[in-house]
Amino acid sequence: MKSLIMEGPAKSRVIDIEIPTPGPGEVLVKMKYCGVCSSELEPWKTAVNGQTFGHEPMGTIEAVGQGVTGLEKNDRVTGLSSPCYSQYTIMKEENCVVIPEAVADEDAMGEALACLINVGAQMALAAPGDPFVVVGCGYMGLGTISLMRAMGAGTIIGVDIREEARENALKYGADVVYSPDTLPEEYFFSKHNFGGHVLGPGRKKEMFSIGFSRVEEFAGTGSALRLAGDITGMAGCLGIGGYHLGGDRNIDFQQWNYKMMKVLNTQIRDDDLATRYCRQALDLIARGQWKFTGTVNPRHIYPLEEFDRCQYELEHKPAGFIKALIRCND
Repeated sequence: MKSLIMEGPAKSRVIDIEIPTPGPGEVLVKMKYCGVCSSELEPWKTAVNGQTFGHEPMGTIEAVGQGVTGLEKNDRVTGLSSPCYSQYTIMKEENCVVIPEAVADEDAMGEALACLINVGAQMALAAPGDPFVVVGCGYMGLGTISLMRAMGAGTIIGVDIREEARENALKYGADVVYSPDTLPEEYFFSKHNFGGHVLGPGRKKEMFSIGFSRVEEFAGTGSALRLAGDITGMAGCLGIGGYHLGGDRNIDFQQWNYKMMKVLNTQIRDDDLATRYCRQALDLIARGQWKFTGTVNPRHIYPLEEFDRCQYELEHKPAGFIKALIRCND
């Protein structure tokens, strides 16, 4: 079978290896697509010979191993597995999720969807109708916007440096969009507005009217992280969903401390929980409750041999780019 490995920084190649055999409790999946995650962009740039990527599988079951009872050949599945930039991959039965008939192949990247459900769980609104801000309106940011719309958010604000990303945010449920330099000044909380730690009479109540109670950052850059922290209000909650690679981040932690902010890493590492959330995400989409479909432009489905071009375009975002897929079988 064909499988992708790295030769070095930003240079991949496709090799031929044997098709693996599923062991007890495993299934062999014939891959159709593997979703491309921005968390692998920096590792792709710094890759070493033999390194492999790909963790958003989607395909059909080709064979089942001993003891597998809940899955059958030809089931359309997604879930957790790595590496997945290959014509076939092995998945554990417990991490394999059958895709509902109503969900299209291109919308069924279960691992990414599970991460978004985790955002919804950790960043749940204090009450229906509360506002929500998303900084970074790529695929994950758009998913968060549409999920928060389904969860009953009030005004949803999208922030991004790209005009097309802001337009996409409106399509997926945002009410208002801004570039970072056009955000209203009154959204920014600074302790200096209140005389540092010394509050004047009656000003404590005013402090709680500035900024937002829920802000989710999905850009993965230092500037976006600082901005998201600046517009999080007193006792508010900042979710960090962006995958921060490429160096340290500088933040005004004194400011964050002063505001008594809650800071949550909204990524997910628990495989059992991720599989559960994957199943719930697909069910929500299948029932039409979560309207997060149509993010993949056919121009941005790439064969294995064009993985490096895909990564370049992931970074530079040509027109119409939201989510990229690697087509693993012709």
